[in-house]
Amino acid sequence: MAKILNGNWMDLPWMPDHSKDVDGKVTRKVKHFGMESSNLLYTLTEMENGMPTEVQSHRNEKIVLCLQGEVDYVVNGVPYRLTAGSWVNVPPYYEHFAHVYRSPLPCQIVEVYTPARPALSEPYKIFLKEEYGIIWEEGGTEVADLTQPKDPKTEVR
Repeated sequence: MAKILNGNWMDLPWMPDHSKDVDGKVTRKVKHFGMESSNLLYTLTEMENGMPTEVQSHRNEKIVLCLQGEVDYVVNGVPYRLTAGSWVNVPPYYEHFAHVYRSPLPCQIVEVYTPARPALSEPYKIFLKEEYGIIWEEGGTEVADLTQPKDPKTEVR
């Protein structure tokens, strides 16, 4: 079964990432949405100047889109300066990290992962339940999985 869920990510609460705290200050917060998708995960991240960087790689491909602020997003050792409206993609298993050091306001990026990353979304679901009483799985409408269009004439390429 698939699920259709809609909402406004601005209504979701920020979850602090305490692994990125500096001297007791939260420097990174996240929101996950699109958690009902089996093939994608959408993440909204807000990062402050001075947030610790951490090189990572994973099997997921992703696109990183900057909404506000500025960040050097380093992919395969090459820095890409992202400002509002700019983006970079990260192929699977390529090393990458975000470096925020002179953003005029908190940097916000959207990351779209494929396939989905339960290791990221599951802690957010727990956070929603424990802090706000929101049970994510109860939302949305269950629909049948489709392996082809119901009407082939409606498929647009």
